[in-house]
Amino acid sequence: GDLAFCDGSSVTLTASAASAYLWSNGETTQAINVSGAGTFTVTVTDANGCQGTSDPVSTTVFPTPEPTITADGPTIFCDGDSVVLTASSASLYQWSTGETTQSITVFSSGSYSVTVTDANDCVGSSDPVQVTVNNNPTPIISANGDLEFCDGDSVVLTSTVASSYLWSTGATTRSITVFASGEYAVTATLGTGCSGTSDTTTVTVFQNPEPTITANGPTEFCNGGNVELTASAATTWLWN
Repeated sequence: GDLAFCDGSSVTLTASAASAYLWSNGETTQAINVSGAGTFTVTVTDANGCQGTSDPVSTTVFPTPEPTITADGPTIFCDGDSVVLTASSASLYQWSTGETTQSITVFSSGSYSVTVTDANDCVGSSDPVQVTVNNNPTPIISANGDLEFCDGDSVVLTSTVASSYLWSTGATTRSITVFASGEYAVTATLGTGCSGTSDTTTVTVFQNPEPTITANGPTEFCNGGNVELTASAATTWLWN
């Protein structure tokens, strides 16, 4: 095999045939298995008792690469964001995701590692990097009454629980009291820093009618006379 190999591999050195063998490392077999770097010779004894020593053979052991992963930002983030993971320099890359580039962009939670091959064809794997993606909230608005009402009334809109709130009105409380027509939404933020915006809630405020009374004749008349008073059009009427 190769005399230069990666840490964890080995090479077998075999002496030519003889009656006895003495290697420089003390072994006495015809072949020895070498897993470390060094210079090796063998002294052999033939059938006549004559001895001879070989030329030296040197082995070189390349260290196993120990790749590291760096992130271009936080590895804990909100859904919709991402982080770029980059392996230290090597010749070839094989990520746990199957990607083969030096850098990968991560959008989802998981444990990510990379196996690299260096210029000596030695292979090493990184420690895993944990990425956590937190969900964004989906706040829901509830109302304590009708969303359609008459001028002068109101409705309280309340968001589902979160750490902080920002309404489309600029209010920052969990609940708001609404007196006017409009579309209302809330952006809620959790303790993780992740936020989400609710669907809009439409409030309709009806104007109060301003009835008028018309008389079909004079409103001053003699006892025994009368006048007919008529209210402007409406659905129901209640006179005093």
